[in-house]
Amino acid sequence: MSRKNFINFSKIGATSRRLLRRKKLEGWSSFCESISPDISFTVWKQIGDVLGLNSEDGSLLHSTRVQLLDEQAKIRKMMVRKDDPRYKCYQCESPNCTEAPEDDLTKDSHSDNKNTGQVCYNALYCIKSSVRESVGAPQYSRGCIADPDAYNMICRANRTQGLRKRDAAQMNVSCCSGDFCNAGDFPELPPVADAVIEPVSLSIWKLWATVIASALTISALAAMAIFVLRRNHRLRVSRAALHKLGVDSNFFNSNMYNQHLTTAYYEDPSVCGVKAVAAGDSTLREYLECSVTSGSGSGLPLMVQRTLAKQVTLQECVGKGRYGEVWRGVWYADSVAVKISFSREEAAWRRETELYSTVMLRHDNILAYIGSDMTSKNGCTQLWLITHYHPLGSLYDHLNRTALTRQQMLRLCLSAVNGLLHLHTEIHGTQGKPAIAHRDIKSKNILVRVNGECCIADLGLAVTRGAQGEPCGGAPPAHRQGTRRYMSPEVLDESINLRSFDAFRACDVYALALVLWEACRRTGRCARDYRPPYHELAPSDPSCEDMRKIVCVEGARPVPSDDDHPTMVAMMKLMKECWHQNPSVRLPALRIKKTLMKLAENEHVDMDREGDVSV
Repeated sequence: MSRKNFINFSKIGATSRRLLRRKKLEGWSSFCESISPDISFTVWKQIGDVLGLNSEDGSLLHSTRVQLLDEQAKIRKMMVRKDDPRYKCYQCESPNCTEAPEDDLTKDSHSDNKNTGQVCYNALYCIKSSVRESVGAPQYSRGCIADPDAYNMICRANRTQGLRKRDAAQMNVSCCSGDFCNAGDFPELPPVADAVIEPVSLSIWKLWATVIASALTISALAAMAIFVLRRNHRLRVSRAALHKLGVDSNFFNSNMYNQHLTTAYYEDPSVCGVKAVAAGDSTLREYLECSVTSGSGSGLPLMVQRTLAKQVTLQECVGKGRYGEVWRGVWYADSVAVKISFSREEAAWRRETELYSTVMLRHDNILAYIGSDMTSKNGCTQLWLITHYHPLGSLYDHLNRTALTRQQMLRLCLSAVNGLLHLHTEIHGTQGKPAIAHRDIKSKNILVRVNGECCIADLGLAVTRGAQGEPCGGAPPAHRQGTRRYMSPEVLDESINLRSFDAFRACDVYALALVLWEACRRTGRCARDYRPPYHELAPSDPSCEDMRKIVCVEGARPVPSDDDHPTMVAMMKLMKECWHQNPSVRLPALRIKKTLMKLAENEHVDMDREGDVSV
């Protein structure tokens, strides 16, 4: 190789290395700007070898050269160089730019590189702009650009800018090259109708609406979760109550929460539980289970009873009558029934308190007694009788609420007869009890327990049997006492022997027969709406004379059920024997119980223990 060729190749290699090094250090734009269009093909070939192109493939090498040249031309067109021509431009600011300047403003008296008056010299580009703020009229301006960086930032950017969120303004900039090319009309702005600015308050309302909607959604989901969890908890408690209390599933749905059932579950003495109380206090359950009585019968000690009214908080009134009111109260976190009698009923209150204090009166089918007290309210004397609370209410209320199956009817009737039999039975011994006649048996004086059984309440008219078989206790019995609709024929016609205790027991059997009829009317496939006895013959509040004509003169009795089932037929036969016109023919309570037990056995209702039944 000659020296001349060696020098040429050395120059070519140095040029190639310099170009590639610049591309690596300064980037693609600087690399393309550095390449001269008339660079030798040998340099392009060497660049191709460095880029990994096949030097024998002329098409790839040619395409690489064309691509680089195109990039170079594009960048040359975009970039402003120092040797670009310079121009003269108009320069003004609002409010002095409302009209286009005249040509006579261009004078040569101004020196270079200075801006004097309304003309600027040595400019790369001339500009004119229109700007509209969020509030106010458009503002116009003319000027020039002498700095290449300002050109790249203003003229190469988007010249028409619409609504901006931060300043809510519009701007349109026009750049041109040539002497005084920024004369004439200013760039147009979009119409005001197209640039309506959204009020800030609306955005705030949207933000608040979004926050509130999110909060409501979260609250709704939380409430739904709490509702589901609480419902599941209540169902578990109700099902536990069904199992622990032995409640008849036909009375209560295991898939529904029942507040009365849950209350009875927590308050039932047979359910073991832990209850935290203040030191020195005692609970109702402890009083009842430990038999801390005065030794005269059921209930609390006399000293406790004298302060009972101060310890009971009345919650709600659950019934009213001629005697007074019945309230649900709370005593040491347990629900109790508080019978508040008027002062004129003091004799009945004293009699009932005395009977409840009888030894061995406590029975599952007799309303459990807690205590009595006397208090004053607004200057009026109130006589309190506190007993267990049964949330289902009386048999009258229960029959109005629901129809019965034959098993449910037999459970109710058999438990009611058990309670009446316990009252009628005399128990001898030092811890015995006298025979008691209720004298006011009716569906409103029979309460329904949560296990589907009954208990007899309201002993205000009851009498006991004396040593010679005569009724005794309280005021002397009158001929017509009790509820007129349930009075027996001998009471209505005043033929009853007031000196015979057995005569009053026969009256209880007659009234019990009417209660059995009420239960049978709401039983079976032929169950009808609840109606009281003699509803088709007597008015809603009959007098003694009305009932005497119906029962004694006409000899009418309630219409029997149309159900031809053997159990219902046997029940109607039993009723007829119990409401017979002749008191001596009526069945005693023990005989009624044996008959009902036989029917219960046929219906698969078995006795568990004394005074209790189960299906």
